[in-house]
Amino acid sequence: MIKLLMKTIRLFITSILLSISMVSFAEVAEVFQWKAYPGKAQDMLVSMSKAAQIHASEGGQVSIDAHNIGSTQLINYIIRWDNSKDYAKSKDTQRSSEAWVDFWAESNANPSGELVASFSASNLDPTKKASDFNGSYVYSASIWKVNPGKDSELIEKFMESKSILEAAGARVEIYAGGWGAPGEYHYVLMYDSWTNLEASFSKLGLGSDWAKLMQRRASEEVIAEQIGYITAQTMN
Repeated sequence: MIKLLMKTIRLFITSILLSISMVSFAEVAEVFQWKAYPGKAQDMLVSMSKAAQIHASEGGQVSIDAHNIGSTQLINYIIRWDNSKDYAKSKDTQRSSEAWVDFWAESNANPSGELVASFSASNLDPTKKASDFNGSYVYSASIWKVNPGKDSELIEKFMESKSILEAAGARVEIYAGGWGAPGEYHYVLMYDSWTNLEASFSKLGLGSDWAKLMQRRASEEVIAEQIGYITAQTMN
């Protein structure tokens, strides 16, 4: 009974923290996934660099990431803001921006790629800011679709995994999907290099705390489905 009560309390607290972070305090991201037209990859990157300059002038921070294994040569154009208030302010600015009118007129006259997907997401860590994602890095991203009513339990599992993965050398970022990704959670492992990624993963084999955790979870209730898994690296 006491264990059940403590678990209920933990889930309740986790739910509250999630609600608070989603409201206004956490880093917010918009992700636009693009596929270059044949022979137009370089043109698309040039266009993205121009867009990034405009977003930066309006308060956003942009990273341009190339998908690797698990994808089909897509490019992520990701804009980040420190919190939802800055996000909303930037979106309002875009509505009346002459810079965007000129940009889209130029881009539409000579398109270099196709938008495949877009979505927003919020970091579950309210201490993270857009500037925490400066620099060059590689990452893996696991995309999960949570079963209805199981968000808090999934987040609890994420947090249990986080300590093990960080001890193995990963930086862990957890996002809740917003527009375009309802019911999704993106579990991101970041590294300084592919060498560091491989070294970290090599610590998760048989006999590790990670392997023991996976073995235990194999007999637990399924509360989410993994619907995607990719690797990628920054380009700017």
